[in-house]
Amino acid sequence: MSHVSVKNLCVNYPLYQRAPIPDKAQIAHSEDPEHSAFNHRNETLIRGPNNAVIGVRALSGVSFDVPSGGRLAIIGENGSGKTTLLQVLAGIYAPDSGEVVIDGQTTSVVNINLGMSLEASGHNNITLRGLAAGRSRKEIEARRADIAAFSELGEFLDLPVQTYSAGMRMRLNFAIATAFQPDVLILDEWLSAGDAAFRKKATTRMQTFVEQAGILILASHSRALMEATCDRALWLDYGQVRAEGKVSEVADAYDEEMMRRQKDRDARARAELDAARAHEAFVRQAELDAQKDDGGASGDAPIFLIRLWHTFLRLAGRQR
Repeated sequence: MSHVSVKNLCVNYPLYQRAPIPDKAQIAHSEDPEHSAFNHRNETLIRGPNNAVIGVRALSGVSFDVPSGGRLAIIGENGSGKTTLLQVLAGIYAPDSGEVVIDGQTTSVVNINLGMSLEASGHNNITLRGLAAGRSRKEIEARRADIAAFSELGEFLDLPVQTYSAGMRMRLNFAIATAFQPDVLILDEWLSAGDAAFRKKATTRMQTFVEQAGILILASHSRALMEATCDRALWLDYGQVRAEGKVSEVADAYDEEMMRRQKDRDARARAELDAARAHEAFVRQAELDAQKDDGGASGDAPIFLIRLWHTFLRLAGRQR
């Protein structure tokens, strides 16, 4: 029986040789309630001496369980940690702390181009990709004819992949990625490939591939896809679990929050644009006044000093 258990998962990305961020700028943002989204994003930064950013906390305290037959959707903004979570489940990244237990053969379709050798032939890539996925040579040989037929590459499979067009590589990658029935399928968005005729065939194969999986964990921005294929949803927000439950309920809460954040972003953008226009109007008027006081003579130095002084006042006002 397949099963996925994740407990208190944490993943940090280290950064090196980063400049310190001024404390005043941080205080200015943190005291402003309009920058709540900024504050949440800022909490994912790991700081060292002198306030320098030394890492990013991609996942923090993530826990969930998926039983056999489960279909879990992962919802979240770009940068919320969805792909990082899938890569940990696929064994690409090791967690900094926490526990990940997966019972069953895992197939990851996070990046289907990962692991392809351009110098090797198509047939050799079938073998290499199969072995990398944990399949035996007997399993690979049992699926080779199906992969070859589905990719429609014919004798090109005997040639180096570097001689393929982008579309031909995509066909081969897709055929290999969907060739083996998984116990646990980890999927980053719905997969398709090729021209219109091939995409139709790929969609049918993809549907069968997903239906045969013992467990599906799908990260997607498509609500319709998640509601059609999943029975539960987990909302990742700034690397933490914000909500978990029925797909429709979690998606409703997520959509409502995204609309609120977008309104906040739009309001801040309008305020910044208005401030920039007011600044330019002030500087233009100051330049005209300076020219009048100078008897109509133009001078770059006074104008430069006016711009410099007013820019300083703006920056000082932001940091108060």
